[in-house]
Amino acid sequence: MATNSAKKTQNKKKEEEIKKEEINDIKEASDNKKKKVKENKKVHNTYDTKKTDKVINSLNKIDNNRNSIILFVVGFLIATLLFRCILWPDRIATLKDGTQPIVNIGDESITANELYESLKESYSIESLLNLIDDVILTNMYEEDEQMKEEIQSTAEYYYSVYEQSYGYTKEQFLEAYGFQDEESFLESLTLDYRRNKYYEDYALGLVTDDEIEKYYEEDVFGDVDSKHILVSIDEENGLSDEEAKKLAQEIIEKLDSGTSWDDVISEYKDQIIDEELGYQAFNANLDSAYLEECKNLEVGTYSKSPVLSSYGYHIVYKIDQKDKPELDSVKEEVREVLADEKKNDDENLYYKALIHMREEANIEFFDTKFNDAYNEYISSFK
Repeated sequence: MATNSAKKTQNKKKEEEIKKEEINDIKEASDNKKKKVKENKKVHNTYDTKKTDKVINSLNKIDNNRNSIILFVVGFLIATLLFRCILWPDRIATLKDGTQPIVNIGDESITANELYESLKESYSIESLLNLIDDVILTNMYEEDEQMKEEIQSTAEYYYSVYEQSYGYTKEQFLEAYGFQDEESFLESLTLDYRRNKYYEDYALGLVTDDEIEKYYEEDVFGDVDSKHILVSIDEENGLSDEEAKKLAQEIIEKLDSGTSWDDVISEYKDQIIDEELGYQAFNANLDSAYLEECKNLEVGTYSKSPVLSSYGYHIVYKIDQKDKPELDSVKEEVREVLADEKKNDDENLYYKALIHMREEANIEFFDTKFNDAYNEYISSFK
């Protein structure tokens, strides 16, 4: 048994390594796509980029959900046999105690209990948790049209990513991940959707009013109208970090000497990207370094030193700013910002949220082996 368990552990590790390689391949393909987006919108973190990251992160969960479906099907078959025991007790008289053979091989037999124990070894606690969470979350978040549309959209995005990265058709993708049909894949995505929904609500619930007031006082500002010049960093096909920073500093010196903003853009048009962003709020979907510069600049002034973001070096010009909004009008937006910060600060918060959900649901294990496995599982996230 120890040898078999070790082999299963090694096989599982190999599967995880293969999956990580696939995810890295997809990330690389996604990064190439992001480069094209940057050429048009160098500051905006687009919805598609966030959606891509979300989809890629979900890849780790697909196989677990598929395994839970398999476990459920086998459990259903055993339940069906139990039902037949009631209808035809003379045919399956002892299945209720788990000793009834499911199959005979010569003089040897495999019983229902042996199958159950084997399933526990093969699919582990994660598969049982998929079933538990599905029951809890289905009661918490009823399916509606918005949920169905978002899940279908996510599925289509999977298909698109795998078609672009590997040339897979939809059918090949489903087969590669062991799904019998699209419906079973959508069921897996639905569980992931509901878990993330609970995770969002849980994180929001952790934010206190004191935290909101503190953030409001220190970080909330009125909407800022700005424009900027960006010198991109491209170590392979363009400027290095040092070269980009040097060029950005040169442009600032031009502005300091009296050259107009428009004239600078005209002079360096082949080396820069310029963009007017219009009014953006404190929580706009922009690079944090850019937002910080917008907050700190005076109206009618520009950056006196290059501002480094994930895209390159910016020279930001602050055109105008509106009055700071009242706390009540932005309270929920601030709560969302702080919830995101909590998620970023604790890499285990997702798992802690689901553990809390199960505690609230008062789950009770009658199988001591699964109970021990669950206690060991949750201890790794404390």
